[in-house]
Amino acid sequence: MAETGNIFDNQEAMSDEQLLSYLKGKLTAEELHEVEKQMADSAFVNDAVEGLQDFSSNKKLEDYVAQLNTQLGQQLNVRKQQKEKRKIKDLQWPLVAVAIILVLCLVAYAVIRMFQHR
Repeated sequence: MAETGNIFDNQEAMSDEQLLSYLKGKLTAEELHEVEKQMADSAFVNDAVEGLQDFSSNKKLEDYVAQLNTQLGQQLNVRKQQKEKRKIKDLQWPLVAVAIILVLCLVAYAVIRMFQHR
């Protein structure tokens, strides 16, 4: 599965650290220009930055990100467990049962054909 910490699709998108640094105002002029260029090029990035700017403090933002990551991890674990439950864990006995049924069907067919020819 893809990395759960980065919701952006491509490799050129900004990282979480770069986004948080932008919001805190800790980027160099070149990095600031790069982020603003990405915001201009992508409505998704622009909406993300605008939404994150609405948080009143960086602490609330970091807490919210941690909470979202925790919930995402739990949700992914639940889905993984559900997939594991759906798998057939041990195929040995069902395969033996199918093989026995097939053999019995073949024997029954042979016996019926033998009695029909007599």
